[in-house]
Amino acid sequence: MAEMKKISVEDLRPGTIFNQAVYIDSENMLVEPNIALKEEDIKKLMKWGITEVETMGEIIYTPGIADSTGMAASSNQVMADYDKLLSMRKKLIEVHSNSCEIIEKTYNSIRKDLPIDFQAIVSAVNSIINLIEENGNVFLFLSGLEDGGQNYLVTHSVNVTFYSVLIGQAMGYDRQKQLELGMGTILIDSGMTKVPVYITHKQSNLTDSEFQMIKAHPLHGYKSLISFPEATEKIANISLQHHEQFDGLGYPRGLKGKEIDEYARIASIADSYEAQISNRTYREKVGAYHAMKNLLASGVKKFDPDILKVFLSRMSVYPIGSLVELNDKTIGIVIGSVKAKPLRPIIKLIFDENRTKYSDTHIVSLVDDSTKFITKVLNEKEAGIDIFDVLWEF
Repeated sequence: MAEMKKISVEDLRPGTIFNQAVYIDSENMLVEPNIALKEEDIKKLMKWGITEVETMGEIIYTPGIADSTGMAASSNQVMADYDKLLSMRKKLIEVHSNSCEIIEKTYNSIRKDLPIDFQAIVSAVNSIINLIEENGNVFLFLSGLEDGGQNYLVTHSVNVTFYSVLIGQAMGYDRQKQLELGMGTILIDSGMTKVPVYITHKQSNLTDSEFQMIKAHPLHGYKSLISFPEATEKIANISLQHHEQFDGLGYPRGLKGKEIDEYARIASIADSYEAQISNRTYREKVGAYHAMKNLLASGVKKFDPDILKVFLSRMSVYPIGSLVELNDKTIGIVIGSVKAKPLRPIIKLIFDENRTKYSDTHIVSLVDDSTKFITKVLNEKEAGIDIFDVLWEF
């Protein structure tokens, strides 16, 4: 068994990562495994007069010399980030499953005009916020969960909340605003509970009257939510306005530009993106890259261009979950991105140049390796990959 080693606080540097926990003493942990030390952590130790910390681990990343973009290239850091992301799969499934269970009960109650448990919804949203705060790339593992047997409206509402909170955090929202945004988005399709099930599951084209019933769902949602004393106008407005468009051609009221509440402008982007990357009864899903392209093609017509830029900046040109082919004919899935280098993501390779599946872990950061670049974006059929299976083989 490895022995506990003492490390001088003077030798610690912000950004240093250990593969085992670092302790202040036998009862107090300073930082978990694979988590970077923060400058404030070191300052606190010095303020408290602590001269040494202890760990059984080894340093797996030390901040290096930054390049012209201000980034320090390190394969150790990439692996540490990757391992941390993998460690969160189980937690995401637990949070997602619990949230879906709560929203399924909530939607059933709204359908029957019964009271709903707002405290349970608050708990679900807080769990999502905490998860994204812990690792903003954890949404990678949402891929394929729409096929897990849950009602589509329920799963869609929960997934939209993940992407909306991601945008809210990127916009600098404080905890209260994130919670209010999440409460509205997790109830975004409340009005669809008032639409006959045969319409929401219909695989053929809708009739004019059926389409009008669909278009009425934002108003139904608003009326249902605003009837609950715990639901604020801001929360209910997300349901009411998420199909409004920035150019004024949306529904139900034809609001334009900043007339649309900011939360609803965020929700409309998250709603459209999530709907595209999920299977529906009447069409197959598209890949993350093409969903992002479709959003950008809509530009200022449908969406707030400033919020769309925030989403693009956070998701990158090649969103996490995109399947790509590199110039050496290897194929992989995007698992991370560097904001300053949107065309140079971090990729987990799946197939080698001969289309033979890798049996061990191969990760390449295109920021570090200038010899490689993306030549093609693939869908699951072209790549011969089921993303859900690949993610859970990690």
